[in-house]
Amino acid sequence: MRGFLRFLSFTVAISLLAMGSSPWRGTQAHAAFRLPSKFPSSTSANKTTLASKLPVLSEIDHEFTELVSQVMPSVVSITAVQQATIFNDSFSKFFGVTTLVELPPQLGSGVIVSQEGHIVTNLHVIGGALVVRVHLNDGRILSAKVLGTDSFTDLAILKIRGTGFIPLKLGNSDEVKVGQAVIAVGNPYGLQETVTQGIISAKGRRGFSETVNEFFQTDAAINPGNSGGPLIDLDGRVIAINNSILSDRGGWQGISFAIPSNTVKRVFNDIRVHGRVIHTWLGVLTAPLTDSLLESLGMSPGRRGVFVYRVFQDSPAKQAGIRPGDIIISFDGKEVCDSIALRVSVTETLVGQKVPIKILRDRSEKQVEVTIEKSPRA
Repeated sequence: MRGFLRFLSFTVAISLLAMGSSPWRGTQAHAAFRLPSKFPSSTSANKTTLASKLPVLSEIDHEFTELVSQVMPSVVSITAVQQATIFNDSFSKFFGVTTLVELPPQLGSGVIVSQEGHIVTNLHVIGGALVVRVHLNDGRILSAKVLGTDSFTDLAILKIRGTGFIPLKLGNSDEVKVGQAVIAVGNPYGLQETVTQGIISAKGRRGFSETVNEFFQTDAAINPGNSGGPLIDLDGRVIAINNSILSDRGGWQGISFAIPSNTVKRVFNDIRVHGRVIHTWLGVLTAPLTDSLLESLGMSPGRRGVFVYRVFQDSPAKQAGIRPGDIIISFDGKEVCDSIALRVSVTETLVGQKVPIKILRDRSEKQVEVTIEKSPRA
């Protein structure tokens, strides 16, 4: 839907021409909105100018609604039913006699990513559900099998059986730019097929959950039930999976977070091929470079990187020659500003991939090559 951006730019240009060549400023409000002393009569020229603008606005509306209509069949609503164990009375509790009861269902969203019926959603949407049902755009309600989950990324992969599924393509989240337009589709508060729009407000947000990945921040409205639904670019590609909000009242306040699609790709491919997510490791324990630590090392404050205080035996770091006391300053060409950045970079690296790591040792730069391996905990 690149045409949408072209028409939007054209509309902005028309608006600027209509206002004049000088940009409007807050201090010029009276001049900008001054009414003419005499209104011009309605002429054919004025009618032509107005009419020439309307097709542009109509085309923008058409482009947007066409994008939504193409995306909607791929977005699903998810109902997850869980059970709880209870004791009916003190007698039952004493003898261990329990009763299983169904809890109120959890509602969430998901997106179809393959013609075979693979669905991506959030792990917290399904939790430890006994039954997971998927509501399709065409009215079908299908039982879903949980193929795999990953608590490190809060992602889950479901599988439904049937035909006629319309998947959406997972885009390259590395190419996403701050400020680009996006739409979110999901099932907030059980209201199926809800569409909101916004922009990418920021990239690389961290620390909002126990996940190891970074997040996109967006101002597209996200509410309970939107979790697991897609964040779409104007070409109809999934660039992220909606995950959470930052709120002090429980509802949306303009700050939403989504898991980038490259993280989703890795989890989806691992679960589809291996049945589980293969986590990688470097094999170091690190500490932040505080000013006091830098001073003790005889270095000026402000240096970015992470201090290595332990290297595990038989780890990729050990085999590459990294030692306690080294400072890691870049990983595969990307600056390492803190331990989270290093962890994210390692997580996104494939098993067996050779990666250059730049370190500081005795205040001199040195580069080593590390072969990333599967974590022994994977």
